[in-house]
Amino acid sequence: MRRGVQMESTVCVLCRNMEESAEHLFIECEVAQHVWSLCQKWLGIVLVQNNEIQSHFESFLCTQASGKQILVWKGIWAVIIRGIWDQRNSILYKQGVVDAEEMIQLAQLKSWSWLKHRTNSFNYSFSDWIINPGSCIKSVK
Repeated sequence: MRRGVQMESTVCVLCRNMEESAEHLFIECEVAQHVWSLCQKWLGIVLVQNNEIQSHFESFLCTQASGKQILVWKGIWAVIIRGIWDQRNSILYKQGVVDAEEMIQLAQLKSWSWLKHRTNSFNYSFSDWIINPGSCIKSVK
Protein backbone atom coordinates (compact mmCIF):
# COMPACT_ATOMS: atom_id res chain seq x y z
CA MET A 1 0.00 0.00 0.00
CA ARG A 2 2.86 2.35 0.89
CA ARG A 3 4.24 1.97 -2.64
CA GLY A 4 0.88 2.64 -4.25
CA VAL A 5 0.30 -0.92 -5.45
CA GLN A 6 -3.42 -1.55 -5.60
CA MET A 7 -4.62 -5.07 -4.96
CA GLU A 8 -7.39 -5.87 -7.40
CA SER A 9 -10.52 -7.39 -5.98
CA THR A 10 -10.10 -10.80 -7.60
CA VAL A 11 -9.89 -14.42 -6.63
CA CYS A 12 -6.55 -15.33 -5.06
CA VAL A 13 -4.32 -16.77 -7.81
CA LEU A 14 -2.49 -19.00 -5.31
CA CYS A 15 -5.42 -20.90 -3.80
CA ARG A 16 -8.34 -19.85 -6.03
CA ASN A 17 -10.62 -20.05 -2.97
CA MET A 18 -10.94 -16.52 -1.60
CA GLU A 19 -11.00 -12.92 -2.69
CA GLU A 20 -7.44 -11.64 -2.80
CA SER A 21 -6.50 -9.09 -0.18
CA ALA A 22 -3.09 -8.36 1.31
CA GLU A 23 -3.94 -10.28 4.47
CA HIS A 24 -5.28 -13.22 2.53
CA LEU A 25 -2.43 -13.38 0.00
CA PHE A 26 0.43 -13.08 2.48
CA ILE A 27 -0.97 -14.76 5.60
CA GLU A 28 -4.40 -16.43 5.36
CA CYS A 29 -4.05 -18.22 2.00
CA GLU A 30 -3.43 -21.94 2.41
CA VAL A 31 -0.37 -21.64 0.17
CA ALA A 32 1.04 -18.75 2.22
CA GLN A 33 0.35 -20.71 5.41
CA HIS A 34 2.29 -23.64 3.97
CA VAL A 35 5.20 -21.31 3.11
CA TRP A 36 5.19 -19.85 6.64
CA SER A 37 5.05 -23.37 8.08
CA LEU A 38 8.09 -24.39 6.01
CA CYS A 39 9.84 -21.21 7.12
CA GLN A 40 9.15 -21.91 10.79
CA LYS A 41 10.35 -25.49 10.41
CA TRP A 42 13.55 -24.31 8.73
CA LEU A 43 14.21 -21.64 11.38
CA GLY A 44 13.23 -23.91 14.27
CA ILE A 45 10.63 -21.52 15.64
CA VAL A 46 6.95 -21.79 16.54
CA LEU A 47 4.67 -18.79 16.05
CA VAL A 48 1.05 -18.02 16.59
CA GLN A 49 -0.28 -17.05 13.19
CA ASN A 50 -1.78 -13.59 13.20
CA ASN A 51 -4.19 -12.64 10.42
CA GLU A 52 -3.13 -8.98 10.35
CA ILE A 53 0.10 -8.17 8.54
CA GLN A 54 1.58 -5.82 11.15
CA SER A 55 0.90 -8.29 13.98
CA HIS A 56 2.29 -11.15 11.91
CA PHE A 57 5.47 -9.16 11.29
CA GLU A 58 5.85 -8.26 14.97
CA SER A 59 5.31 -11.85 16.11
CA PHE A 60 8.00 -13.04 13.68
CA LEU A 61 10.74 -10.95 15.29
CA CYS A 62 12.86 -12.78 17.83
CA THR A 63 12.71 -10.70 21.02
CA GLN A 64 15.96 -12.14 22.41
CA ALA A 65 17.93 -10.91 19.41
CA SER A 66 20.34 -7.99 19.25
CA GLY A 67 19.75 -4.98 16.99
CA LYS A 68 21.54 -6.47 13.97
CA GLN A 69 19.98 -9.87 14.57
CA ILE A 70 16.54 -8.28 14.56
CA LEU A 71 17.40 -6.82 11.15
CA VAL A 72 18.11 -10.37 9.97
CA TRP A 73 14.70 -11.55 11.25
CA LYS A 74 13.04 -8.57 9.52
CA GLY A 75 14.93 -9.41 6.34
CA ILE A 76 13.83 -13.04 6.37
CA TRP A 77 10.20 -11.98 6.88
CA ALA A 78 10.46 -9.49 4.00
CA VAL A 79 12.06 -12.09 1.71
CA ILE A 80 9.18 -14.50 2.40
CA ILE A 81 6.59 -11.80 1.67
CA ARG A 82 8.41 -10.85 -1.53
CA GLY A 83 8.61 -14.50 -2.56
CA ILE A 84 4.86 -14.92 -2.16
CA TRP A 85 4.29 -11.74 -4.19
CA ASP A 86 6.69 -12.86 -6.94
CA GLN A 87 5.04 -16.30 -7.12
CA ARG A 88 1.63 -14.64 -7.38
CA ASN A 89 2.85 -12.46 -10.24
CA SER A 90 4.53 -15.39 -11.98
CA ILE A 91 1.23 -17.27 -11.92
CA LEU A 92 -0.76 -14.24 -12.98
CA TYR A 93 1.49 -12.96 -15.77
CA LYS A 94 3.80 -15.82 -16.80
CA GLN A 95 1.69 -18.96 -16.42
CA GLY A 96 3.76 -20.05 -13.40
CA VAL A 97 2.63 -22.74 -11.00
CA VAL A 98 2.11 -22.70 -7.24
CA ASP A 99 5.18 -24.11 -5.51
CA ALA A 100 5.61 -23.46 -1.78
CA GLU A 101 8.87 -25.43 -1.68
CA GLU A 102 10.32 -23.21 -4.40
CA MET A 103 9.24 -20.09 -2.51
CA ILE A 104 11.05 -21.17 0.67
CA GLN A 105 14.14 -22.29 -1.24
CA LEU A 106 14.38 -18.93 -3.00
CA ALA A 107 13.88 -17.16 0.33
CA GLN A 108 16.71 -19.18 1.83
CA LEU A 109 19.01 -18.32 -1.06
CA LYS A 110 18.11 -14.63 -1.13
CA SER A 111 18.40 -14.18 2.63
CA TRP A 112 21.78 -15.98 2.71
CA SER A 113 23.08 -13.91 -0.21
CA TRP A 114 21.91 -10.70 1.45
CA LEU A 115 23.59 -11.63 4.73
CA LYS A 116 26.79 -12.76 3.03
CA HIS A 117 27.19 -9.45 1.21
CA ARG A 118 25.89 -7.06 3.87
CA THR A 119 27.21 -8.45 7.15
CA ASN A 120 30.93 -8.71 7.87
CA SER A 121 30.43 -11.15 10.75
CA PHE A 122 28.47 -13.61 8.59
CA ASN A 123 30.92 -16.22 7.33
CA TYR A 124 28.67 -19.23 6.83
CA SER A 125 28.26 -21.37 3.75
CA PHE A 126 24.88 -21.76 2.13
CA SER A 127 24.64 -25.33 3.46
CA ASP A 128 25.34 -24.05 7.01
CA TRP A 129 22.54 -21.50 6.51
CA ILE A 130 20.11 -24.20 5.39
CA ILE A 131 21.01 -26.70 8.11
CA ASN A 132 21.33 -24.38 11.12
CA PRO A 133 20.01 -20.85 10.47
CA GLY A 134 19.54 -20.13 14.20
CA SER A 135 23.27 -20.44 14.92
CA CYS A 136 24.09 -18.37 11.86
CA ILE A 137 21.75 -15.59 12.97
CA LYS A 138 23.14 -15.64 16.52
CA SER A 139 26.62 -14.99 15.12
CA VAL A 140 25.58 -11.69 13.56
CA LYS A 141 27.04 -8.86 15.62
